[in-house]
Amino acid sequence: MGLKASIQEGVLQGRFLVSLHASRRLRQRRIPLWQIEAGVNEWVVIEERPDDLPNPSIVAEQMLQDGTMVTVIWAWDIDDNQPLLVTVFFPE
Repeated sequence: MGLKASIQEGVLQGRFLVSLHASRRLRQRRIPLWQIEAGVNEWVVIEERPDDLPNPSIVAEQMLQDGTMVTVIWAWDIDDNQPLLVTVFFPE
């Protein structure tokens, strides 16, 4: 299974971590976490970074319920063997 599929599967199962940074950005940008979860199947992967350290990651775009586009960065946390939401931001 590829990086994207592994991350999506973990998110769909509700088995993922949220970084402190991502938690703060969600709050600052007033984006509920459930919207990020709900959009997992609609991702458009912009870039896969399998060699990122400390964890392989993907950069993807997805649309929120109100039609706003966001960019999300997810990583595969090797130590915990599950997805990690790294950050969420509005594209420029």
